[in-house]
Amino acid sequence: MTNRSSGTHSLARLHWAGLVLAALVLHGCAFTQRTPDIGPAPEAANVEPGALEADGADPPEATPGPGDAAAPAPDDELMPEDPALPDPVDETGAGPTAAEIDRAVREMLGGDPLGLVHEGEDPRVFRLEMNERVQSWVHYFQTAIGERFATYLGRKTRYEPMIRRKLREAGLPQDLIYLALIESGMNPNAYSRASAVGLWQFIAGTGRQYGLEISYWIDERRDPEKATDAAVRHLKDLYEEFGSWYLAAAGYNGGPNRVRRGLRTVPGATFWDLADRRLLRRETRDYVPKIIAAAMIGHDPARYGFPDPERETIPEYAKVRVPDATSFDVLAEAAGTDEATINLLNPEFPRDVTPPNREVEVRVPVEGAARFAARYAAVPADERVTWTFHTVQRGHTLGWIGQQYGVSVAALRAANGNLNPRRLQIGQELVIPRSARVSGASIAQSSNARSITARTNAEGTTVVTVQRGQTLDVIAQRYGVSVAALRAANGNVNPRRLQIGQELLVPAAGRPAGAGSAGSASDGAGPVTIVVRPGDSLWLIARRHSVSTRELIEWNRLSSTRIHPGDRLEIRR
Repeated sequence: MTNRSSGTHSLARLHWAGLVLAALVLHGCAFTQRTPDIGPAPEAANVEPGALEADGADPPEATPGPGDAAAPAPDDELMPEDPALPDPVDETGAGPTAAEIDRAVREMLGGDPLGLVHEGEDPRVFRLEMNERVQSWVHYFQTAIGERFATYLGRKTRYEPMIRRKLREAGLPQDLIYLALIESGMNPNAYSRASAVGLWQFIAGTGRQYGLEISYWIDERRDPEKATDAAVRHLKDLYEEFGSWYLAAAGYNGGPNRVRRGLRTVPGATFWDLADRRLLRRETRDYVPKIIAAAMIGHDPARYGFPDPERETIPEYAKVRVPDATSFDVLAEAAGTDEATINLLNPEFPRDVTPPNREVEVRVPVEGAARFAARYAAVPADERVTWTFHTVQRGHTLGWIGQQYGVSVAALRAANGNLNPRRLQIGQELVIPRSARVSGASIAQSSNARSITARTNAEGTTVVTVQRGQTLDVIAQRYGVSVAALRAANGNVNPRRLQIGQELLVPAAGRPAGAGSAGSASDGAGPVTIVVRPGDSLWLIARRHSVSTRELIEWNRLSSTRIHPGDRLEIRR
């Protein structure tokens, strides 16, 4: 019995060894027969649609919004071409995939006693596998777009603490931050030709599906925090469905339906299996290798020839409540900061104004938050909005639009380059002057065009230096002259060809063409009478003429601060 038992055990060992050898041979066949289509060759001057542009003068690729087609980003961002359809593939000679081998091993062994099949991945880890595809993208980032990629690594530091914290709290891999880097170059204002927006390049449908508000006044795809929350939920859903971060990323880029179709064709396939068989678009086949390459460089920039990223920070901020529509320049003044900082902290307001008839939270620098409420309350309600936009639709006229916003046709025309009312076009965007600060000298006011720069030449004539956002209408109104007089004084200058830095001579105020306007008082010592224009207020007129509201009230014996278009006011010196 002992000898027979020993012989039986020997035969069993030989049988298991044969099965193991067969499995290893099968695995070896898979490795030798797989012929991946690699990423861009280092010497290539062009990249197929969906890949990062090889031309160093053009930006690299941004991927499409979740669940949609390709989504390139603006000028300096990662930009793809439109995705190419997969080439027909003759699979008659293709070898077995790794998934097919795994199933065969399980069937032969009645399980996996020796651990020969692929193990499930750790959901907290995005594996960084090096292969030819990944290496080609590492090389591309090092060479073709090295300077730009270094910019993206620096920009990443703005949002890195917040994104990593949210990924960690959700139990997701930290390296998913590089998905956002590939998507947008870490620019919350990135906008693609496929209408994908923000750090995570959400299209509108997917953004709304994950709770992001997308409207004329607010686009939370641009809000780094809210968009990251939505991306975390979306990626988590994709991982729970596909069980692989590579497949989840492919679903994020090309849409989950394409991954589902691929898995129906090759059940149990990995991302690399679907890529090898060209069951994914070229852009999606490149997408995962690009994320891996970006992560490898991001982990150790110096190893790949990049300097340590120059850290970019977001000012420490606090959130304040804003009860109604308020322009960014007004918010900046109330917060004791500049408009650029308000823009940086609040990219979710694409019109640079908070929505009307609604209270919202706005981020302001923490050092100005304590005094914000008091400063904001001191701004009259009708002076909190300096401009807004209106998109012309069928049937709209300047008269009708003016009625909707409570402004005159003259003010609308002045705010839009002396617009011809008969040439309105459907889809055209108009600037709507909603307060005196717009209808007067501060139309399209911004941090680059806060005031008119002027000097007096040897002949005593005022010379204005044109700044960004200024038009002949703005300058003419500021100095109380007509556009025609201003053009005549400057060689019949073309209003459409003003250039930043150009100097214009301003004819003396008080001529018939400009008499009685609400521009600046003349430089004489006597009093000047002005006519109140639509949208004017005492506060604006006082600022415009460097006097106080109290002085205006006293000089004109006003019983209140309320004034009306057509009223005449005296300005004394």
